[in-house]
Amino acid sequence: MATPNQSNGAPAATADRSVELVNRLLKLPEEARLDLAYLLLDSVRQGFTSLGEAEKRDREMIRERVAEVVRGEATLLDVEDVLADLERRYGQENPS
Repeated sequence: MATPNQSNGAPAATADRSVELVNRLLKLPEEARLDLAYLLLDSVRQGFTSLGEAEKRDREMIRERVAEVVRGEATLLDVEDVLADLERRYGQENPS
């Protein structure tokens, strides 16, 4: 991982903390690391810089989608088709 440098070429004070932070994050359980990876990717794609901002964007998106349904602009899916698709896709993973 590249670390920022000061103008004199010496590592910036935050570089040591960044390495320490990354090392701590890499010790998280796999599921937590995956969640963090997806969150970071979303932050780059969607441009948010805090969890609060991400939550605000999610709420706005949900409000807009609900408004589309109310206005009749959304194409709704048949619940039976969705369940059948899920069963085809994931039903084989946990045979009972």
